[in-house]
Amino acid sequence: MKTLAKILLLLFCAGAARAAEYINSPVGREVYYDPYNEGVDAHLHSRLGEACGAYSRAAEAALKLDDAYSKWEYARAITLRAAAHHARREYSLAEKYYLESLAYARKHGLYLGSMAQSGLGRIYLERNQPQKAGLLLKEACELEYAEIGRTSQAGVTASRDSLAAAISDLGRLNEQLGNRQKAEVYFLTAVKIFKDTAAPGALKVIDAEQMDSFAIILYRTGQFYRGGERPEAGATYYARALAAFESWRGLDGRPALKARALEYRGRTLRALGRDAEGLADLRESSALYRQVKGKKTAGK
Repeated sequence: MKTLAKILLLLFCAGAARAAEYINSPVGREVYYDPYNEGVDAHLHSRLGEACGAYSRAAEAALKLDDAYSKWEYARAITLRAAAHHARREYSLAEKYYLESLAYARKHGLYLGSMAQSGLGRIYLERNQPQKAGLLLKEACELEYAEIGRTSQAGVTASRDSLAAAISDLGRLNEQLGNRQKAEVYFLTAVKIFKDTAAPGALKVIDAEQMDSFAIILYRTGQFYRGGERPEAGATYYARALAAFESWRGLDGRPALKARALEYRGRTLRALGRDAEGLADLRESSALYRQVKGKKTAGK
């Protein structure tokens, strides 16, 4: 059990609540970690229906183990199942499992990072329900700040991608609430976080399909300025977004993430008046989304 405790401690310190890592199973816990790792592999290759089924089996195994560590394992599996449904755009199912994960984690005092809060908050933003999203997204951003402090103290290089995405979410939240001055500050802060780091590539975390990348943050900032009747500023950010999409390479093995990149690049191209190119990207994105949703989700 000491080995398991060390593994769990390492996971927490390295930000495993978000990192897309496989976990070597401690002896005697293969019944959980075998399906868990199957789920991670399927998730990272956009076999999302398969991932949902594997996470469901892992969660059932954790309930049967019923010991000091199985509660965290159960909540982790449920959170990842929610993220897989989210990537498939099965928003009602994603909402169901995010809520279950949050309630379970709070009941048992578990630390799981910000994935459930940010994922659920983003669903509410997509539904234009900022009042329901507000507390979730603020908590998610606070957890991301804390996670950077935690990983830095552990001597681990902290990625700022998820923090920038969380700040961008607050920009969207305040824009929907009509707080344009606050929204502008959040969008520009998210842009600056990426500017102060090495050139970002495509996100490699397990819930990347619903996070804002640098390119998408630039696009959203352009939309914000265009909506505020500052078209020249908007055009500047659209141009920067289009250039940033060049970093989205090598995504053929993860079609759900590629679909999101194409969707937002298509929107960016259309915002720049390049309708034919934009529509081509949007058609390819739609085809990839249909491919991702083509297989039945196990364990509904």
